[in-house]
Amino acid sequence: MEAITLLELNQMVRNEIRKEFTDMYWIRAEVSECKEHYSGHCYIELIQKREGSDAICAKARATIWANIWGSMKPFFEEQTGTFLQAGQKVLVEVSVEFHELYGFNLVIRNIDPAYTMGDLSLRRQEIIRQLTADGVIDLNKELPWPLLPQRLAIVSSPTAAGYEDFMDQLHNNAYGFVFYTAFFPAIMQGESAEISIINALNQIVETGVGFDLVVIIRGGGASADLNCFDRYDLCYYCAQYPLPILSGIGHDRDSTVLDRVSNTSVKTPTAAAEFLLSSLSQEAFRLDTDAEKLKVTTQKILETRLQQLKNNSDRLRLNIRERIHTAELLIERREADLLNTSKRVVLKKSQWIEMQYSNLQFRASSGIGQLKHQTEMMEKTLTGFSPDILIQRGFSLTLHNGKIVKSIHDLSVGFEICTHLRDGKIYSTIDKTEIKNG
Repeated sequence: MEAITLLELNQMVRNEIRKEFTDMYWIRAEVSECKEHYSGHCYIELIQKREGSDAICAKARATIWANIWGSMKPFFEEQTGTFLQAGQKVLVEVSVEFHELYGFNLVIRNIDPAYTMGDLSLRRQEIIRQLTADGVIDLNKELPWPLLPQRLAIVSSPTAAGYEDFMDQLHNNAYGFVFYTAFFPAIMQGESAEISIINALNQIVETGVGFDLVVIIRGGGASADLNCFDRYDLCYYCAQYPLPILSGIGHDRDSTVLDRVSNTSVKTPTAAAEFLLSSLSQEAFRLDTDAEKLKVTTQKILETRLQQLKNNSDRLRLNIRERIHTAELLIERREADLLNTSKRVVLKKSQWIEMQYSNLQFRASSGIGQLKHQTEMMEKTLTGFSPDILIQRGFSLTLHNGKIVKSIHDLSVGFEICTHLRDGKIYSTIDKTEIKNG
């Protein structure tokens, strides 16, 4: 057999494919890679996975030429609310081509957005089912809405027009309500948005500030930018967040999964500001109404109490007068009884005192006579024992330092003593002492 070149073989394949695949074909596949070239062309890799598995059973390169991609891209994004990107299921109309240099390739001529929308909806519902199975789908909704939501942690992009509108409407409100706001910047679209928003929510908790709730807002941009709010990890985290979440991410299509798990969701940042102002306004109206009711009720109670107090005061005044009159009569009777009793007691006491006085005089007179006699007898007895009398009788009295010497033990050799005699005194010094035996 004669050998041919690779180019010749590839030309033969190209000719056979052109001959056999003359029609357009609608095929179902999954996008595994999507790159838009600066030239305006879009290069895609399509794959098919085995049923119930992630194993790839088919793969093909596909191209959307710039003249088609220019109109297909905005149409697809408008219909689906998302970019054409990896992981999406697509239904595309293709023609089959083979190039001698670049090989097998599918040229995409048309795309059915409804097929992709159905897949996105299925994926969204699958995430909701998973969150429900995890038991977290309604956790944030079960958190009580704050009575006066004025301390707000705001997660948004600093360049988002919706953020500026939200802040302006919030702080320049006609009611004069005051809000404390703290801004936590995050990327609000694209592949990095999910982790960026989670990091911002983490920072809110780490501040330790007692915020009333968290507001997640973004405004403007394409609907396709909302894909990050259908991600499982972000929605799982938000569902279990310890503060109520108010979402206003600026969309008009069906709600995102984040809207489903948030405590409260509105369409736009402006609507979020209006909702907060409405909450405070309703509470202010309720407080004003309750205050007016309280005022009326209090006035009625005061009037009733004043009337009761007047009635009680009149009854009390009459009762006091009656009691005072009764007390006065009782006092008069008590005074008369006390006066009579006092007179009788005083008379008895006077008689008793007179009797006691007479007895005392008699006893005193008798006692004084006896004491006088006893004193005279004691004087006579004591006179006989007087030192002077004893000395006159021949006794002597020895003194040392003016004190009577009663024992030899009171003296020592060298002491000076004075001996009193009937006719004089003798002064002497002790040379020797002798203790009597026995």
